[in-house]
Amino acid sequence: MIAHCGSSRAKRGICTSAVPKCRSLAALGMTRRALGVTIAMLCAACTVARQSPAGPVIESVRPDSVMLAPGAVVQVVVRGRGFAPGQPGRNTVRFGDATITNVPASDDGREIRVVIPDRVDARGDAAPMPLEAGRYNLRVETSVGLSNAVSVRVDR
Repeated sequence: MIAHCGSSRAKRGICTSAVPKCRSLAALGMTRRALGVTIAMLCAACTVARQSPAGPVIESVRPDSVMLAPGAVVQVVVRGRGFAPGQPGRNTVRFGDATITNVPASDDGREIRVVIPDRVDARGDAAPMPLEAGRYNLRVETSVGLSNAVSVRVDR
């Protein structure tokens, strides 16, 4: 049996998926055999894509605007899906140019709590510099991929 986009009719060369290419190949006048092989290849690709784990997705960051006084510790809660669950953390949070590694997530991989850095590494051998006021993109990276970016405003 050929792996297919959810239909057992693939071995007959009939695709019922939402992939337009699968349904429209017959219109090109392909022979039944060529059509069946082509559809099987396309549908196998659909199955692989559907079975591949998606990268992390950020749905919200709360608060999305923070007041960061010198020396203050400010935590934000990142909610979404696809974060690497558990402790020790296996997530990397990218906040602007800052990289925060080994960040734990909830057991269901839907929540991360992360502290916004007060200081960020300067280029070269210079001492860390205070994080400037402004908007910063926050992203989560796991072994599967990199999330969408969500903007967080930092006030000083």
